[in-house]
Amino acid sequence: MFPFISKTWNPVAGECSHKCVGCWARAYAERLKFKKYQGQPRIDEKQINYTFKKGDFVFVQDMTDLFADNVPREVILRVLDQIGKSSDAKFLLLTKNPKRYYDVLPHIPENCVLGATIESNRIEPRISKAQDRYERIHTMLYLREMTDFQLFVSVEPIMEFDLDYFAVALGKWLRLWAVAVGYDNYGNGFPEPQLSKTMQLIDKLESMGIKVYRKTLREAAAGTIF
Repeated sequence: MFPFISKTWNPVAGECSHKCVGCWARAYAERLKFKKYQGQPRIDEKQINYTFKKGDFVFVQDMTDLFADNVPREVILRVLDQIGKSSDAKFLLLTKNPKRYYDVLPHIPENCVLGATIESNRIEPRISKAQDRYERIHTMLYLREMTDFQLFVSVEPIMEFDLDYFAVALGKWLRLWAVAVGYDNYGNGFPEPQLSKTMQLIDKLESMGIKVYRKTLREAAAGTIF
């Protein structure tokens, strides 16, 4: 989990439509036979009205993607409405489908940080059915131009990238509140950059004044399945 997060909150049940290779949440739910995370996305009535304390920083929906294409708009709106009622807390929204932010932008409360998982600037359709990573960068750029929300990017699990472009996109274009960077923890065989290259990316971002949260940092795996 990100070190600044104090709580996680999963007010939506069901499985998102991304079908990402190596999805830890899907594997966890299947292993433990959690029916909550099977089927179509829907409100979990036992969780939606959870009360948060002043100062809480809440990661919303770490088990599925709240903004996946198969999540009904009314489900998203109900979650956002509940967030707005918890004005003393702060909430991280994180998605691989940031284009759906536009569907509900007028309804997103001010106590939200808008986040996107962007593992690389390179397109790799075999890994996920989510919005491709290059488009995610430009979607977040439009959000930066349109809104005053704090923006966050998770580069996890990091995959092979183009150093100069990725650093400029994250650091100068998006003017992010923070970035998290980390390698895959589950042996999925993703195409990984050398650790020295990842450290160059971190150094470039920090030199631009971007706060970088270091997650799992290790040498790249010897081989990939992609």
